[in-house]
Amino acid sequence: MLRFGALERLGVAVAVMSDASDGDCGFRGSEPALAARRRRHVCERCAIDPHHLVCAQQVHGSTLAWARETDRGRQPGASLEPFPETDAILTEVRGLPLAIFVADCVPVLLYDQRNHVGGLVHAGREGTLSRITEKAIAAMRESRGSDPVDIHALIGPSAGPCCYQVSTEMAASFADAGFPVNGRNLDLWKANLLQLQASGVPQSHITIHGTCTVCTTTFFSHRRQPNGARNMAFFTL
Repeated sequence: MLRFGALERLGVAVAVMSDASDGDCGFRGSEPALAARRRRHVCERCAIDPHHLVCAQQVHGSTLAWARETDRGRQPGASLEPFPETDAILTEVRGLPLAIFVADCVPVLLYDQRNHVGGLVHAGREGTLSRITEKAIAAMRESRGSDPVDIHALIGPSAGPCCYQVSTEMAASFADAGFPVNGRNLDLWKANLLQLQASGVPQSHITIHGTCTVCTTTFFSHRRQPNGARNMAFFTL
Protein backbone atom coordinates (compact mmCIF):
# COMPACT_ATOMS: atom_id res chain seq x y z
CA MET A 1 0.00 0.00 0.00
CA LEU A 2 1.29 3.40 -1.00
CA ARG A 3 0.61 6.38 1.28
CA PHE A 4 0.60 9.84 -0.28
CA GLY A 5 2.36 11.73 2.46
CA ALA A 6 2.33 14.97 0.46
CA LEU A 7 -1.42 15.22 1.14
CA GLU A 8 -1.63 13.52 4.52
CA ARG A 9 0.89 15.99 5.94
CA LEU A 10 -1.47 18.81 4.90
CA GLY A 11 -4.42 17.42 6.86
CA VAL A 12 -6.00 14.73 4.68
CA ALA A 13 -6.83 11.83 7.00
CA VAL A 14 -6.21 9.10 4.41
CA ALA A 15 -4.64 9.36 0.95
CA VAL A 16 -3.48 5.95 -0.22
CA MET A 17 -3.39 3.56 -3.16
CA SER A 18 -3.32 -0.19 -2.88
CA ASP A 19 -0.70 -2.06 -4.84
CA ALA A 20 -0.24 -5.57 -6.22
CA SER A 21 0.93 -6.86 -2.84
CA ASP A 22 -2.52 -6.01 -1.46
CA GLY A 23 -4.20 -8.08 -4.20
CA ASP A 24 -7.04 -7.16 -6.53
CA CYS A 25 -9.25 -4.63 -4.72
CA GLY A 26 -11.69 -4.02 -7.58
CA PHE A 27 -15.19 -5.20 -8.35
CA ARG A 28 -14.54 -6.70 -11.81
CA GLY A 29 -12.35 -9.70 -11.02
CA SER A 30 -13.25 -13.38 -11.05
CA GLU A 31 -13.10 -13.71 -7.24
CA PRO A 32 -15.43 -11.05 -5.78
CA ALA A 33 -15.42 -12.49 -2.25
CA LEU A 34 -11.62 -12.47 -2.16
CA ALA A 35 -11.50 -8.92 -3.53
CA ALA A 36 -13.95 -7.83 -0.82
CA ARG A 37 -11.67 -9.28 1.86
CA ARG A 38 -8.73 -7.41 0.32
CA ARG A 39 -10.63 -4.12 0.29
CA ARG A 40 -11.58 -4.72 3.90
CA HIS A 41 -7.95 -5.37 4.81
CA VAL A 42 -6.77 -2.13 3.14
CA CYS A 43 -9.56 -0.15 4.79
CA GLU A 44 -8.88 -1.62 8.22
CA ARG A 45 -5.20 -0.71 7.93
CA CYS A 46 -6.42 2.87 7.50
CA ALA A 47 -8.96 2.60 10.37
CA ILE A 48 -11.90 2.89 7.93
CA ASP A 49 -15.10 0.81 7.85
CA PRO A 50 -15.14 -0.83 4.36
CA HIS A 51 -18.95 -0.81 4.38
CA HIS A 52 -18.81 3.00 4.26
CA LEU A 53 -16.91 3.23 0.97
CA VAL A 54 -18.34 5.63 -1.60
CA CYS A 55 -17.67 4.56 -5.19
CA ALA A 56 -18.55 5.66 -8.70
CA GLN A 57 -19.65 3.74 -11.77
CA GLN A 58 -16.56 4.67 -13.74
CA VAL A 59 -17.34 4.99 -17.44
CA HIS A 60 -14.35 7.03 -18.72
CA GLY A 61 -16.45 10.18 -18.85
CA SER A 62 -16.19 13.60 -17.25
CA THR A 63 -19.18 13.62 -14.87
CA LEU A 64 -18.57 14.25 -11.17
CA ALA A 65 -20.63 13.88 -8.00
CA TRP A 66 -20.63 15.50 -4.58
CA ALA A 67 -20.76 12.87 -1.84
CA ARG A 68 -22.79 13.63 1.29
CA GLU A 69 -23.08 11.88 4.64
CA THR A 70 -26.13 10.00 3.34
CA ASP A 71 -24.01 8.50 0.55
CA ARG A 72 -22.01 6.24 2.85
CA GLY A 73 -21.95 2.73 1.43
CA ARG A 74 -22.42 3.60 -2.25
CA GLN A 75 -20.76 0.59 -3.86
CA PRO A 76 -21.63 -2.36 -6.09
CA GLY A 77 -23.90 -4.88 -4.42
CA ALA A 78 -24.96 -2.51 -1.66
CA SER A 79 -28.35 -0.94 -1.05
CA LEU A 80 -26.88 2.36 -2.26
CA GLU A 81 -25.39 1.77 -5.71
CA PRO A 82 -22.31 3.70 -6.90
CA PHE A 83 -22.85 7.13 -8.38
CA PRO A 84 -24.03 6.28 -11.93
CA GLU A 85 -21.86 7.18 -14.92
CA THR A 86 -19.49 9.19 -12.75
CA ASP A 87 -15.71 9.46 -12.79
CA ALA A 88 -14.92 11.96 -10.05
CA ILE A 89 -16.16 12.16 -6.45
CA LEU A 90 -15.77 15.26 -4.27
CA THR A 91 -16.78 15.85 -0.68
CA GLU A 92 -16.49 18.15 2.33
CA VAL A 93 -17.66 15.46 4.78
CA ARG A 94 -14.97 14.49 7.26
CA GLY A 95 -14.46 10.76 7.63
CA LEU A 96 -16.34 9.84 4.44
CA PRO A 97 -14.14 7.34 2.53
CA LEU A 98 -14.05 7.78 -1.25
CA ALA A 99 -12.59 5.18 -3.59
CA ILE A 100 -11.84 4.80 -7.30
CA PHE A 101 -10.32 1.80 -9.05
CA VAL A 102 -7.52 2.05 -11.60
CA ALA A 103 -5.15 -0.13 -13.58
CA ASP A 104 -3.28 2.35 -15.86
CA CYS A 105 -5.75 5.26 -15.71
CA VAL A 106 -4.62 8.28 -13.69
CA PRO A 107 -5.89 8.77 -10.14
CA VAL A 108 -5.85 12.48 -9.31
CA LEU A 109 -6.29 13.42 -5.65
CA LEU A 110 -7.41 16.97 -4.84
CA TYR A 111 -7.45 18.84 -1.54
CA ASP A 112 -8.44 22.41 -0.68
CA GLN A 113 -6.51 22.99 2.53
CA ARG A 114 -8.37 26.17 3.47
CA ASN A 115 -11.97 24.93 3.02
CA HIS A 116 -11.21 21.26 3.74
CA VAL A 117 -12.78 20.01 0.53
CA GLY A 118 -11.33 17.30 -1.68
CA GLY A 119 -11.79 14.13 -3.63
CA LEU A 120 -10.72 11.73 -6.33
CA VAL A 121 -10.68 11.94 -10.12
CA HIS A 122 -10.50 8.93 -12.45
CA ALA A 123 -8.66 10.40 -15.45
CA GLY A 124 -8.22 7.87 -18.24
CA ARG A 125 -7.46 8.98 -21.77
CA GLU A 126 -11.10 9.85 -22.53
CA GLY A 127 -11.59 11.64 -19.22
CA THR A 128 -8.33 13.50 -19.62
CA LEU A 129 -9.28 14.54 -23.15
CA SER A 130 -12.62 15.76 -21.77
CA ARG A 131 -10.68 17.76 -19.13
CA ILE A 132 -12.23 16.02 -16.13
CA THR A 133 -9.52 17.30 -13.76
CA GLU A 134 -10.12 20.87 -14.89
CA LYS A 135 -13.87 20.36 -14.41
CA ALA A 136 -13.31 19.04 -10.88
CA ILE A 137 -11.36 22.17 -9.94
CA ALA A 138 -14.13 24.32 -11.44
CA ALA A 139 -16.74 22.41 -9.40
CA MET A 140 -14.78 22.95 -6.20
CA ARG A 141 -14.52 26.65 -6.99
CA GLU A 142 -18.14 27.17 -8.06
CA SER A 143 -19.91 24.88 -5.59
CA ARG A 144 -17.78 25.22 -2.47
CA GLY A 145 -15.92 28.49 -2.96
CA SER A 146 -12.48 26.95 -3.29
CA ASP A 147 -9.70 29.23 -4.46
CA PRO A 148 -7.38 27.23 -6.76
CA VAL A 149 -4.35 28.73 -4.99
CA ASP A 150 -5.42 26.75 -1.90
CA ILE A 151 -5.80 23.45 -3.75
CA HIS A 152 -3.14 20.75 -3.66
CA ALA A 153 -3.11 17.93 -6.22
CA LEU A 154 -1.39 14.58 -6.52
CA ILE A 155 -1.18 12.68 -9.80
CA GLY A 156 -0.79 9.04 -8.81
CA PRO A 157 0.78 5.95 -10.38
CA SER A 158 -0.60 5.15 -13.84
CA ALA A 159 0.52 4.36 -17.37
CA GLY A 160 3.41 6.70 -18.06
CA PRO A 161 4.53 8.51 -21.21
CA CYS A 162 7.05 5.70 -21.71
CA CYS A 163 4.36 3.07 -22.26
CA TYR A 164 0.97 4.63 -23.01
CA GLN A 165 0.69 4.11 -26.76
CA VAL A 166 -2.66 4.71 -28.49
CA SER A 167 -4.07 4.83 -32.00
CA THR A 168 -2.92 7.47 -34.46
CA GLU A 169 -6.39 9.01 -34.29
CA MET A 170 -6.39 9.26 -30.48
CA ALA A 171 -2.88 10.73 -30.48
CA ALA A 172 -4.02 13.34 -33.00
CA SER A 173 -7.00 14.23 -30.80
CA PHE A 174 -4.67 14.84 -27.85
CA ALA A 175 -2.33 16.93 -29.94
CA ASP A 176 -5.26 18.98 -31.26
CA ALA A 177 -6.34 19.60 -27.64
CA GLY A 178 -2.90 21.00 -26.83
CA PHE A 179 -1.74 18.02 -24.79
CA PRO A 180 1.75 16.50 -25.14
CA VAL A 181 2.15 13.61 -27.57
CA ASN A 182 5.32 11.77 -28.58
CA GLY A 183 4.49 9.84 -31.74
CA ARG A 184 1.58 7.68 -30.57
CA ASN A 185 2.52 7.91 -26.88
CA LEU A 186 0.40 10.05 -24.56
CA ASP A 187 1.64 11.79 -21.44
CA LEU A 188 -1.42 11.72 -19.19
CA TRP A 189 0.63 12.99 -16.26
CA LYS A 190 1.55 16.21 -18.02
CA ALA A 191 -1.90 16.53 -19.63
CA ASN A 192 -3.50 16.57 -16.18
CA LEU A 193 -0.75 18.82 -14.86
CA LEU A 194 -1.59 21.32 -17.61
CA GLN A 195 -5.26 21.22 -16.60
CA LEU A 196 -4.36 21.93 -12.99
CA GLN A 197 -2.11 24.81 -13.97
CA ALA A 198 -4.75 26.24 -16.33
CA SER A 199 -7.21 26.13 -13.43
CA GLY A 200 -4.91 28.21 -11.26
CA VAL A 201 -3.41 25.52 -9.01
CA PRO A 202 0.16 26.60 -8.18
CA GLN A 203 2.95 24.46 -9.60
CA SER A 204 4.35 24.09 -6.08
CA HIS A 205 1.07 22.46 -5.00
CA ILE A 206 1.19 19.71 -7.67
CA THR A 207 2.93 16.38 -7.12
CA ILE A 208 3.41 13.80 -9.87
CA HIS A 209 4.25 10.45 -8.32
CA GLY A 210 5.91 9.38 -11.55
CA THR A 211 5.52 5.59 -11.30
CA CYS A 212 4.42 3.86 -14.51
CA THR A 213 2.05 0.97 -13.81
CA VAL A 214 2.91 -0.72 -17.12
CA CYS A 215 6.67 -1.03 -16.78
CA THR A 216 6.70 -1.90 -13.07
CA THR A 217 5.06 -4.86 -11.36
CA THR A 218 4.37 -2.88 -8.20
CA PHE A 219 0.82 -2.07 -9.34
CA PHE A 220 -1.80 -3.81 -11.45
CA SER A 221 -1.78 -2.81 -15.11
CA HIS A 222 -4.52 -3.56 -17.63
CA ARG A 223 -2.07 -3.18 -20.50
CA ARG A 224 0.51 -5.50 -18.99
CA GLN A 225 -1.98 -8.07 -17.71
CA PRO A 226 -5.65 -7.54 -18.71
CA ASN A 227 -7.18 -9.79 -16.05
CA GLY A 228 -9.55 -7.25 -14.50
CA ALA A 229 -7.43 -6.65 -11.39
CA ARG A 230 -7.55 -3.11 -10.01
CA ASN A 231 -5.65 -0.89 -7.60
CA MET A 232 -7.83 1.10 -5.19
CA ALA A 233 -7.14 4.81 -4.70
CA PHE A 234 -8.61 5.81 -1.38
CA PHE A 235 -9.27 9.28 0.07
CA THR A 236 -10.79 10.46 3.36
CA LEU A 237 -10.88 13.99 4.77
